[in-house]
Amino acid sequence: MNTKILHFFCVYLKIILSSHRTNNLNQRRPLTANTAMLFEAALGINADLLMRMQLKYNMQIVRQDKTLSQRLAEIRKVAAML
Repeated sequence: MNTKILHFFCVYLKIILSSHRTNNLNQRRPLTANTAMLFEAALGINADLLMRMQLKYNMQIVRQDKTLSQRLAEIRKVAAML
């Protein structure tokens, strides 16, 4: 794939993820399967790869959530007693 196209895609994806505000986690709009399919059709980048990248990003953000971390710690304590 052409390097310029890949660079364009990365910049465009960054703009999409950072500029569309919603009530989703971290106030960012995730890449949807529909959008991934559009990128695949337009740029030839595998939609599955794009969705895996989005999932990895989502997991990184969730792991930084201190409230969730505390909740998980409590769940692990209870589970350990079972």
